[in-house]
Order: sequence, then structure tokens, then C-alpha cells
Amino acid sequence: MASLSRYDKVKAVGKYAASLVYDVQRDYVSGSGSNARGRARLSRLHRDLDGASPSWMLIGDELFSNWPTELDEPADNSPEFERQSNAIRAALGLYAVHQRSKKQGVAQKFQSDPSLRMTFGRACRRIEPDTDSAKGILRRLRVAENAPDFNGIVRSMRALIMLMRNTDIQVDYGSLASDLYLLQFSDSRGSVFQRWGRDYYSKFPSAQSGQKADK
Repeated sequence: MASLSRYDKVKAVGKYAASLVYDVQRDYVSGSGSNARGRARLSRLHRDLDGASPSWMLIGDELFSNWPTELDEPADNSPEFERQSNAIRAALGLYAVHQRSKKQGVAQKFQSDPSLRMTFGRACRRIEPDTDSAKGILRRLRVAENAPDFNGIVRSMRALIMLMRNTDIQVDYGSLASDLYLLQFSDSRGSVFQRWGRDYYSKFPSAQSGQKADK
């Protein structure tokens, strides 16, 4: 198979992460959190996000069983595979933090119209739409931007995701996973934060079709 461009890998990472998140969400939300299997899967993903060292034995089945052929082979153990798996694992963990104890799905269904996708920047704005009252949110975003490494960025994102749990905000976890992948490249990290800033300060369409919870 010919080597994919970074753009194609970004799309593949986002697509795979979204499919994994939707699968866990269906399992969990179908029983409003009472489904034992759904609770167990969510708990594993939630615990895995703690600490800098992932528990691959804990979530390997979730992450690698259906690993897409478009992405680098797990057996290669290459830096590129590490970036891809880190991004998908972090997206799953952030979703688990967001979904925990909530009866409705927090992962937004795919929107063909990009303007309706609840990107991370747009979701952060929804925590507190009044920017004059959102100093804590902006501070956390600045901490993420200035974090020295990938794990530091994820920790800052987790703090913001936890604030989203107090609202009905959904997140496009496919686009979030794509961003997490790009954040691991020095030449694309700045563009991700630029996009988050643009989405944070831009007006989001009033249509809420993309905000309906998955059942």
C-alpha cells in the first residue's frame, strides 16, 4: 500500500476514533448507563487517561482489534504509529471523562456541513458564551497552548472537558482526534491552536441539529 499523505492520515485517525467513540456510546447510552458492559468499557477508558503512561493491556482490545489498514501497522512500532495511537487513545479517554454519569450521548453525530461540527474550540465557547465571564476557560486554553508536551496538552483539555460535563455540550470527537494527531507535529501544532482560537471566537450557527444526543 502506498504511503498516505499526512492529510489522509488525519482523516483516517479522525474516522477511526469517531467509530470507536460511537460504539462505546451506543453501548453505554442504550441502557442509560445501567448496561454493565457499557459501564465497564467507559470505566476502562476513563482510568487509562490518568497518568502519562498508558495501560495498553487495559484498553488494547478497544484500540487495536479493528485497527484500520489505512494507518500504520501496530507491529511496526514506528513513531508515526505512536502518534496515531496516542491521538486515538487520548480522544477515547477524553470522551470517557465527558460521558461518565451522563444519560445522553456526548459525542456529536457526524455532520456533513463543517460549520455545524462541534469542534473543540466551539465546545469551549459553549461552556460560557459570555467571554467576559470566561476568564477561567481562556486561562485553561492558554495553558494547553503553552504546555511543553502532548501529555500536558491532554491534561489541560481534560480540565475543559470536565467543565463541559455540567452542560449539554456535545463534541465532534472525530475532529478532536484529528487535532490530537496534528498536535504531535511541531509544524502543525500552531495551526491547531489557531483553529481552536478561530472557532472559539467565531459565531456558531443557531441550528442545533448536530446537538441532539445519540440514543
